[in-house]
Amino acid sequence: MNRRAFVKGLSAAALLPGLQEPLGVLAQGPGEPATLGGFDPIAPTDADDLVLPPGFRYDVVLKWGDPFTPSGETFGYNNDWIGVFPLKDGEEALLAVNHEYVSLAYLGDAALYPATFQTLRGRMPTVDDYKLDVGVSTVRVRRDGATGAWVPVLSDPLNRRINARTPCRVDGPAARLLDADVVEGTFDNCAGQTTPWLTALTCEENFQDRVPEAVDAKGRFKRGGPFDLPGGHYGWVVEVDPYDPGSTPVKHTALGRFRHENVGLRAEPGLPVAGYMGDDRHGGHVWKFVSDEAYRPGDPATNRRLLSSGRLYAAHFLPGGTGEWRLLDVSTALDPNPDPLDRKPVIPRRARRLGDVYESQGAVLLDAYQAANAIGASPSGRPEELEVHPRDGTVFIAFTQWSARRGIGGSLFGEVWRIREDGGDVRATRFRWERFAVGGPADPSRAGRVFAQPDNMVFDRRGDLWLATDISSDRINEEEYRVFKNAGLFHLPVDGGSGGRLRQFASLPCEAEATGPAFAPGEQALFLSVQHPGERHGVREQAARSPRGSNWPHRRLGAPPQPAVVAIRRS
Repeated sequence: MNRRAFVKGLSAAALLPGLQEPLGVLAQGPGEPATLGGFDPIAPTDADDLVLPPGFRYDVVLKWGDPFTPSGETFGYNNDWIGVFPLKDGEEALLAVNHEYVSLAYLGDAALYPATFQTLRGRMPTVDDYKLDVGVSTVRVRRDGATGAWVPVLSDPLNRRINARTPCRVDGPAARLLDADVVEGTFDNCAGQTTPWLTALTCEENFQDRVPEAVDAKGRFKRGGPFDLPGGHYGWVVEVDPYDPGSTPVKHTALGRFRHENVGLRAEPGLPVAGYMGDDRHGGHVWKFVSDEAYRPGDPATNRRLLSSGRLYAAHFLPGGTGEWRLLDVSTALDPNPDPLDRKPVIPRRARRLGDVYESQGAVLLDAYQAANAIGASPSGRPEELEVHPRDGTVFIAFTQWSARRGIGGSLFGEVWRIREDGGDVRATRFRWERFAVGGPADPSRAGRVFAQPDNMVFDRRGDLWLATDISSDRINEEEYRVFKNAGLFHLPVDGGSGGRLRQFASLPCEAEATGPAFAPGEQALFLSVQHPGERHGVREQAARSPRGSNWPHRRLGAPPQPAVVAIRRS
């Protein structure tokens, strides 16, 4: 997501009516009517508020610093992905919310987290405070029968904080190389996914800013960084049981170690589960994990093992709209990317396959990004969100920003691609790709509003795409990005005559990013994370400084901006 210092990611888990399962499970039949899809689109704004179409309103559910657990723990900083888990009658739900990073001074950014921490808590934060303000929150919410607002159920027994200190188990091929059955904590939790077996997948993204990233051919790594922790313990996909606040999160090493943005799942009864992932970096890869075992609805014991073993692939895109999945395995032939910008492991002179470079499959997975460059996986433009269409199984990829490099890369303002597996089979090793939506300034040849730097995505029950944007805090409302104004949330029909006609639904507060869109049960509301308002210029003290700085959600000069989760509904 945000690539600032605590440089950062969704997806979301709307529930299919009648199925009570996430959108990753393929549905059949015609599209449902759009609950929130009928609206008059707004124009881009630079207002310091969450601006919505006429007839809609938002309620703040929880903001950073709000106590909500039975022991008084507080909601974390920079909320990102939101997973929605059903409770009773569609009037209650359990939210799993990621907390990615804390906003520190970096490349001209305001030291927003320390400044607002001191204002709200009366002291400067320490590294221990940083560790407590990242991770995951699970919180029970309910719809108020009188007002229609979604509100937290404070101090509920299901409410929980998972942070950089919480013990986590590890499994999979690289587990033995971590030198511990239980590791300390999870952080840089960007986006994620709700599984069909109703657990939360939370993804560790820019861990390299907290711990060492480097791994050698034996899978060895170092301890260090600002968090002073072993580097190899982080950069994984972590599975959490939101219904059991006493459960231990599990890090699945079979899905590889890299800067995980999210996981888009495709699960069909009797077939392996596929997990589609992005590595959020310039030159990052698109990934696919295919489980060894098949998905079996109603068999929780089997389904909880699905992400523990399988095959990990990286995409090789070819001109003309085709591509292949290259297996990250010790038996795979070497085909190193020639550009030195694409970091590779040390390759011995007579090496012919990954097994000649790495001592074990676990070491390959620990160094997945460099290993993928060694077998010719395609560098791409910061692939962040990958989501599976709920009806046809095609995969949508949000490339947030391409670097100025030769190849099949696209717009500097970002693009959304769509890929189709050969035969529609998750086990296929070949696919076709196409550009679905291209970011950029106004263009008479394109219908709809302009957008830049697409990031988080979610499908509604109709099968339409909702796209959140993440304009970097050093570019938002500056130079060629001024036309886009604040970050936003957009609606894109996927199929039919209006396919690809983008309409803006929301404009975010100043210097904030839209993350984690997720629908409430029955699509009665849309939950959205407002991340890092005011990150670039800090607390706004003068109205004339707009759009510099922020006072959201308090909306009064001098008030400290605070990240928060909101619920958007019809008024």
